[in-house]
Amino acid sequence: MKLFRASSVHKLIATPRSKSEVLTETAKTTIREIAKQDLFGFKAFTGNKYTEKGLLLEDEAIELSGVMRNRFYTKHKGRLSNDFITGECDVLDSANSLIIDTKCTWDIGTHPFFKDEAAEKVKKAGYDVQMQCYMWLYEMDKAEIDFWLLPCPRELLTRFDDDYQLIDLVEQTDIKDRITTVTIARDDKVIERIKEVIPHAQAYYDVLCEQYTTEILI
Repeated sequence: MKLFRASSVHKLIATPRSKSEVLTETAKTTIREIAKQDLFGFKAFTGNKYTEKGLLLEDEAIELSGVMRNRFYTKHKGRLSNDFITGECDVLDSANSLIIDTKCTWDIGTHPFFKDEAAEKVKKAGYDVQMQCYMWLYEMDKAEIDFWLLPCPRELLTRFDDDYQLIDLVEQTDIKDRITTVTIARDDKVIERIKEVIPHAQAYYDVLCEQYTTEILI
């Protein structure tokens, strides 16, 4: 049975225009991409300098998220799964029934300094649904997404990048002003929607894989 990653679930559970359908065209496209990756090892997106910055600075961001809460945080290790989805959160703060996910923005221009900007970013990227998945898997009540603006590692800079804007301007900004947090409460209605739709996504995935294997046998 195919288990879908928490980060992709938001693309699968949108409501179709037609009441006779369960999966949207976006959902089907996403499932086809996942099937191609599983069947052939092909990834439509393999990363860029923006995602690379997030990976390089993930541990620092997690540590700073702890400092801002007067706690000690390290990267959580341990992926959880159920019959529908799989996921691994950045920080599991069981003592406070809290999950924390860190996001490192590229520069001042893309960093959501304002609450409405951050909320819009969360919704557009599907982070809200991702957090619902984590809260379901880890049985937590609340999730917080920390957007961090940190100086860009020099090894990521190209001759087209302005190191003054990407490093110096960032360092000149107070660290407390370089974090924006969006809080998301557990929503069982969203979780029920996931439970309702994912079996259909799994069935469509199985059909795609069966079509391919059948064609190979023929």
